[in-house]
Amino acid sequence: MLDQIHLLAAVTVLGVLEQAYFFLQVIYARRAFGISPPKISGPPEFERIFRAQVNSSEYFPIFLALLWQAGLFFHQGLAAALGLVYLYARYRYFVGYKASSSERLDWCSSCPGAGLCPQPQSP
Repeated sequence: MLDQIHLLAAVTVLGVLEQAYFFLQVIYARRAFGISPPKISGPPEFERIFRAQVNSSEYFPIFLALLWQAGLFFHQGLAAALGLVYLYARYRYFVGYKASSSERLDWCSSCPGAGLCPQPQSP
């Protein structure tokens, strides 16, 4: 049984580590901008980091459920590979949002699956 889930488990651990990294970024931003919990508002730089972390946390349970269901009922290797792609995309989203809220999806236009990524609408 273990040989059937080792890739899924590895991607899950990487996802948890990524979430921990995002949490640490919020902690460092709180210290840098002097914002103590439970406050969630402050300078735009802090709010972008906080919002990117919250966005990532909101979708993490859905990611885990889909990863494990696809891996157990379809194909472990493909599910793990797509899970890694998702984790990379989530990291790029976080870094882009941290820089500027309008840049959170800019990297997406140059990726191979650009048609799958939502594109920002210009006014």
